[in-house]
Amino acid sequence: MNDTTEQLTVLAVDDEPPALDELAYLLRAREEIAVVHTAGDATTALRLLRDGGVDAVFLDINMPGLDGLELAGILRNFATPPAVVFVTAHDDRAVSAFDLGAVDYVLKPLREERLAEAVRR
Repeated sequence: MNDTTEQLTVLAVDDEPPALDELAYLLRAREEIAVVHTAGDATTALRLLRDGGVDAVFLDINMPGLDGLELAGILRNFATPPAVVFVTAHDDRAVSAFDLGAVDYVLKPLREERLAEAVRR
């Protein structure tokens, strides 16, 4: 990466701690990413997002309470919404995700090269 490329601040959201840990680990390994925040549910994610400063959200879909698709719908209403990348084990929600403006849809189990492509987008 050259010095003129801005590094990203991202938020990883997943209700399963092992999945969240893996996602955060892989994101932190990307040189394009300066800061990785984590949240175990959509409510915590909204608290972290309310002040802005997050460039992208890597978001699980199936979570208790407010799910990832619902959270993405809320994010669309932000003055400057972050980019949304869904990271999920379910391949049947992609159309809904892209209807909400997702920039990518990554299936679990995570592969480092596939996540790298999502970060580039």
